[in-house]
Amino acid sequence: MTASEPIKILYTISSLANEGPTRVLLNMVRNLDRNSFAPAVATFTAEKENSLLSEFQTLGVPVYPLAASAQGAFGRFKALRDLLRTGAFRIAHSHCPRSLFFLAAARVRGVKTAYTVHVYPDVQYRVIHGPVKGPVITAGSNVALRFIDKPIACADSVAAEYLEKRGYSFPAVNNGIEPMSLDGYGSRNEALAQLGLDPRRRYLLSVGRLSGEKRIGELAETFARVNPADVDLVVVGAGPEEERIAKVASPRIHLMGFHKDIRPFLAACDFYVSPSSTEGLANTLLETMSVGMPSLLSDIPSHRFVIQKCQGFVGCMFDPLSDASLLAGLQSLMQQDTDEVRASIRRNFQTLFHAQVMTRGYEAIYREMVA
Repeated sequence: MTASEPIKILYTISSLANEGPTRVLLNMVRNLDRNSFAPAVATFTAEKENSLLSEFQTLGVPVYPLAASAQGAFGRFKALRDLLRTGAFRIAHSHCPRSLFFLAAARVRGVKTAYTVHVYPDVQYRVIHGPVKGPVITAGSNVALRFIDKPIACADSVAAEYLEKRGYSFPAVNNGIEPMSLDGYGSRNEALAQLGLDPRRRYLLSVGRLSGEKRIGELAETFARVNPADVDLVVVGAGPEEERIAKVASPRIHLMGFHKDIRPFLAACDFYVSPSSTEGLANTLLETMSVGMPSLLSDIPSHRFVIQKCQGFVGCMFDPLSDASLLAGLQSLMQQDTDEVRASIRRNFQTLFHAQVMTRGYEAIYREMVA
């Protein structure tokens, strides 16, 4: 490689499904300095309907679907190793547990390896994979990390949690996204009318996969008991907890299903809520910050980090299982809902969590890895 040639990077991920790690990766390659870095992507499972494959292709990023040509885990391991050996890649960077395991096993001389740690895995993996398989995957992930040259936390809070619980020390690059543009969605009342919601009400927005660790079911049950006079709950997403939420009898809870584009809801709703029991650094929180939306956040390390990192009011903490805590949080949001607060939230986003800030952080680490 000559000094003028860009550093080739192979990103590995299970698939390009429209999920948090994929959106982080998309924002990274979109902002990567193409004079210095040449990205490509390898996937291990077939794409689903919600795939972001076309968006990567629009950016001119080569995508290698290893599942299309290789059968079984061993076949895909061999395909990845062959790609690393023949592709002139200097760095391979994985973004999910499956790709972590493949990359840790397929190490090739001359190719440096990286892994973005999107969350401290214990709670999330127990919920997603069950009480037996979940801890096994957690333990395997912790072992595999030791075979990676540069693990990188997706937030300072994730790095701190790994240091405290496992004694692992590695750098952090905080997740970043492109700011959400609401141009073309009209006024708040117009956006609400398009969604069939009453403009006389105020709306608390929950967005994301409806799985157990997100605690949306618990929040819906608490919200129905409290039945606040002035605020409705809008739930956007799909997942295992959808049936539980649908059974909560309350005219103040609106279960809207999955939407690939959440901008209509950002234009219509007033506040964001995340009752999660565990997060890395959620894209949905950053998306709402980018439009200046105040937040009601569960008291977990990731949410505390955001509130402590930012200047001025961003949101308030609450206990999703407490009626009194939910009511107090809603009252605090109402009191802090000013144009000045919303402008401050947007400034914090631009300074701390813009995709360009994230990408420059990764570029600095890549240069160190190949120096």
